[in-house]
Amino acid sequence: MTKRSGVHQVLAFEINTNFTRYALFTDGRMGIPGTFATPNTDLDEFYDALVQVVRKLGVQLDGIAISMPGFINPRTQTAETAGALRILYKQRIGAELTARLGVDIPTWMENDANCAAMAEKMTGNARKCDDFVLITLDMGMGGALFLDGKLRRGKDWRAGELGTMIINYDSAGSLPLHDFVSTMKLSQWYAEEFGVNEGDVLPSTLFHKLDDPRVRAIVERWLRYVAVAIFNTVVAVDPQIVLVGGSISREPALVPMLEDALNTIRDWKAFKTQIKRCRHSGNAGLVGAYFMFAEEVVEHGGASDVLAVGAR
Repeated sequence: MTKRSGVHQVLAFEINTNFTRYALFTDGRMGIPGTFATPNTDLDEFYDALVQVVRKLGVQLDGIAISMPGFINPRTQTAETAGALRILYKQRIGAELTARLGVDIPTWMENDANCAAMAEKMTGNARKCDDFVLITLDMGMGGALFLDGKLRRGKDWRAGELGTMIINYDSAGSLPLHDFVSTMKLSQWYAEEFGVNEGDVLPSTLFHKLDDPRVRAIVERWLRYVAVAIFNTVVAVDPQIVLVGGSISREPALVPMLEDALNTIRDWKAFKTQIKRCRHSGNAGLVGAYFMFAEEVVEHGGASDVLAVGAR
C-alpha cells in the first residue's frame, strides 16, 4: 500500500454481526489486527467497545474508517440498515463515536462489500480492471459493482445487493438468493443428510470431505445456486472478472468447483468470464475501509463534509 498525503494514522474497523476487527494503518501500512466480540444488543456497549479501542491505542489519529453491513448513505454517513445488527439501524456511527471521544477526527463509513471491492481495485486482483463484480459468501451473498472505473452505489446506495435476487419463484416463491447461498445452508443440508446438529457443522469443513460422495453432492448443490447468481450478474453487467470473497473463498476447491457448476449452464459459454478468489479475503474490510477513507475524505476533499456531519 502507498502512503496518501495527509493520511498518517488511520484506524479501520470492520464491524460484523458477531465480531469486530480493527487495525491501525500507519503511512498506508496495516498493523496487526485485533478482534473483539461485537456488542450486538446494547447500543451503549457497542460504542463503548469502539471507544476503548481508540483509547487503548493512545495515538493521534488522522481518521477513522468503518466497514459494515447494510445500506450506507454516503452523503449523510448514516447506516440506513445494518444487516442483522438492528441496533445500528439509522446510526451515524462515525459522528457518534467522535462525539463520545470528544475529538474532531474525520471519519468514513462504507458498506462492507464496497470496501472489499475497493481493496481489490487498489491492491488486489482487480488492479487492472475498470469493470468487475465482487461477491461475498457468508451469512448470505453480498455484492459490489465496480463499473466504468467507479464504484456503483445506485440511487439509494443499494446497488450490488445480489443476494436479494429471486431465482426459484415457482418452488420457493419470493425467497431471496440469500436463503440458498448462505454458508449456513451448507450446514443445514449436511445436518439433514447425516442426522447431526446443524450448529455443530462448520461449513468450510465440507470442502475437506469431498471424497465422500454425499458431502460432494451437498457442496455441488450449493455451488449451483452460486453459479446461477454469477451468471445472472454477468449477463447484466458484462464485467472483466468476477471475484469471490468471504472466509469460505479461501478453500482451494471452491473456484474450480464453481467453474464446473457454471459450465453446466447452457449459455455460459457465450458469456464466460474469469472467476477468481479475492486477494484480500481475510482483511478485505479493513484494507478497503482504509482506501475508502483515503479516496472519499482525502482525495476528494470530503474531510470538511465529514467533520461537519460529526459536529451536528
